[in-house]
Parts: sequence; C-alpha cells; structure tokens
Amino acid sequence: MDNKKILLFTLSAVLIGILIKNISIIQGYTSFLYKEHEYASADIGTQVIYVSSTLSVKESRTVNKSAGSAIKILSKSSDGVLAASTGTVFSHDDKYYVVTVAHGIIGDCSTTIVWSGGPYFTPCSRIVIIDHDLDYSIMVIDKPIGVTPVKLKPSLPRSGNNRATTLQNKTYYTGFPNSVGPLTISGRIVGFLEKDYVIIHSYAWSGASGSGVFASDGTFIGIIKAVDVGQTVYGVDVLEDIVVVLLESRINWDLIL
Repeated sequence: MDNKKILLFTLSAVLIGILIKNISIIQGYTSFLYKEHEYASADIGTQVIYVSSTLSVKESRTVNKSAGSAIKILSKSSDGVLAASTGTVFSHDDKYYVVTVAHGIIGDCSTTIVWSGGPYFTPCSRIVIIDHDLDYSIMVIDKPIGVTPVKLKPSLPRSGNNRATTLQNKTYYTGFPNSVGPLTISGRIVGFLEKDYVIIHSYAWSGASGSGVFASDGTFIGIIKAVDVGQTVYGVDVLEDIVVVLLESRINWDLIL
C-alpha cells in the first residue's frame, strides 16, 4: 500500500491534562442489549442505549457484539505524549486480549491502559505483538469490567469461508472518535486493496483507529487502519467515508490460539 495516500487515525499529540479532562466528560461505557424485534435499553452509567427494531435478529446480535466489546486505549510515550485509539476485547482460554492498531500504542505496556467506561480502567499486562508493517497490535489485559469480550474462535471466519468479505456485505464497528463515543457505525464493503485490506464505505475519524469491524453475520473482519487521502488541484482531500480495514487473516492469531 502507498502510505502517502493513507491518513492514520492516531491522536498525534494530546497533553495529559487535556486528555484527562476529556475522559471526565465521557460518562459511562455504553453497551447494547438485544431483545428480538423490540426496542431494548440499558441504563449503563448515565446513558440509555436503544437498538432499532428494524434490524434483523442476526444484525442486532452483531451490533451488540461490536458495541459490547469496544474499549478506548490510552498510551503514553516516553516524552509524555498521549495517544487515544480503539480496540476490541477478545477472550480465549480464560484470558483476555485487546486487538488494535500498532500506531496507537506509542508507549510500553506500563504506560498503556484501556478504558471501558466510567471509573473502569484496566492496565496492560503484556504486549504480545506490535506489527508496524501491517499496523496491528495484540496485548493481554486482566478481565475488564463493563465490556462483553468476544469469544475469539467462533468469531473468526471458518477456513476457506470468505463470504464475510464479499462486495456490498454490510459491516458494523464501534469506536471512540476524538473525545466522544462509543459510536456504532454501519457501512458496506465496496472494494479491496492488495491482499491485506478491504475498503468499506462508512465513516471514521481520529481515535477510531483499531476499531474491530464485523460483518452483518457477526464474523470479525478486521480492524480500521486509515481513511483515504486524495490529491486535488485545491490540495489534500480527506475522504473520511472511504475506510481502510486490515483483514483479520493478516493477524497472527497463532500467538494466542
């Protein structure tokens, strides 16, 4: 991929005081509850969330999976700069993992935490891998409060099954753009980029990097990496609705399975 045409979602430089102030504004992690074809709601923290009755049973479950497993990641570099990104919490063999982008982890494990809403922070226990070439990271955390981890094996595509990444398949992801969120955003697969990425027509902003993307049937597709940047006669044109997703097949799951 030509990196000159990709705008990464890292919050490049945020002072500690500003970020802490933003955290205090965001009240409560929000998770979707599901109940057949009726509206369902939950009072979590200070927010009440509703799931539309127009969604199918399968899509409602996918929305729950996306929203319930998303967490905000805060990582501090050695010179005091803080970056914010999004990750997805997975569980496997009674262990808990966060999958996100590499460019959001600018510190080591001791200066990286995940936020699952309200007063709930979980420190990084161990970084399994940071792959800067493909731009993904996996870290181990203690059991988090306020999230519903995705069971890893059942959420990955079965061997040889690529139906989850076919053109016009609907997608969902939940992320923390800037100082708001979590927001659950829908989209559709509209193209492919080399063997590593799919392109979805959706929306993404700074802070949404690392968000887990799910197909409409609940299959985990990959993580948000970037939006496209075009060059016009008037200058740079950021196409925030053209979203680049790193495919899950490029993630080395053997490290944790």
